[in-house]
Amino acid sequence: MRRHLVSGIKIILVIALMTYVATSIEWRDTWLIRGPDNQVLESHSGSIVGAWDGPEVDFADEGSDAIIRVRRGSEQDGGVVELSPGFLTYVRQMDLWLFLLATLCYLVSVSVAAARWWWLLRVNELRVSLVEAVRLTWLGIFFNNVVPGQTGGDLIKALYIMKHCPDGRVPALMSVIVDRILGLAALALLGAGAVLFFDEFFVIAVGIWSVLAAVILMGVVAFSRRVRKLIRLDVMIAKLPGKLSGILYRVDRAVFFYRGFKLGIIACLAVSVLNHVMAVISIILVGEAIGVGMPLANYFVLVPVINILSAVPIAPNGWGWGEALFGKLFEMGSPEGISSRVMRTRGVALSVVYRIMLTILSLLGGLAVFFERDRVTRDDVQRELAMEEEEDQGKNEDAN
Repeated sequence: MRRHLVSGIKIILVIALMTYVATSIEWRDTWLIRGPDNQVLESHSGSIVGAWDGPEVDFADEGSDAIIRVRRGSEQDGGVVELSPGFLTYVRQMDLWLFLLATLCYLVSVSVAAARWWWLLRVNELRVSLVEAVRLTWLGIFFNNVVPGQTGGDLIKALYIMKHCPDGRVPALMSVIVDRILGLAALALLGAGAVLFFDEFFVIAVGIWSVLAAVILMGVVAFSRRVRKLIRLDVMIAKLPGKLSGILYRVDRAVFFYRGFKLGIIACLAVSVLNHVMAVISIILVGEAIGVGMPLANYFVLVPVINILSAVPIAPNGWGWGEALFGKLFEMGSPEGISSRVMRTRGVALSVVYRIMLTILSLLGGLAVFFERDRVTRDDVQRELAMEEEEDQGKNEDAN
């Protein structure tokens, strides 16, 4: 009953988010003339004929077969002609070669992330090949981006790796969590470094530096014996409610294990930054393919923030939530000469095209599921959750 209630709430939230996105962007091609006082003197809706990004554009007004040529820019009387393509025009005129190059960058990004997780597994002496780590990484991506529902890709990936390593069940599970923490830390590090070069993103800078500070603080608590003893971390965890206490205890134990591999963790962070750089470049290429017009450096500030916020499981598969984030933050980062509403439309178009690309590529993970002999079922998920609860109860009884 509770699961169905949560699913219903998420569906309602997705509908609300998609409604907000759909009503806040331009769907029709328009052109208008603004006077010296920035008031709209003349406005036309219709469709662009041919390319939209040239200095002169052929335009057919709505309800008319006549085609006029619109020249964007300043007029002699001080007015300014603005052209605003609709959402579908951006998508329809996408540069396919740049889109294919973006897919290649994303494939490289996933491979780097899989190699990072493979190292975490090998450190725990879990005999998993790099090929297997890549395969299971794609499997997790498939469940994140294609399969609807509350069962996330990380959980499915963890269940598969625990089946693969029955003698190292807990380290295998924790490697997935530590891998996610490293990814978040690297993402915050990339955004925090990039935002230093922009005065206009002060609010974003405060937020992303706060995330980075929280990650650094968690790292100090996780690795410093002195700090752990000073704040009596074990006692604090034990006083939490049973299920939460058990989860945090396992995460803490798993992270502390990697204390003996500090150089490896630093190398993993560096590799993770490279992974996120490739992911940002992939989004830049999609943006260039549809003609977003955002300065390239701005992506390295805005995309990490979007990805961090998108990690919050607000909506199934991120639909609606991601589009709202792209639209709002690209509106905030609108370069001079492009209106905020135009940039909001372009941001949403970018999000949709990029998400479609991810969905198509995620079908590679579907092949991994199709050819998997020992598949994870819903019963496996329920059984694993039940085992976790039993272990938590046992620890609480021992503590009492």
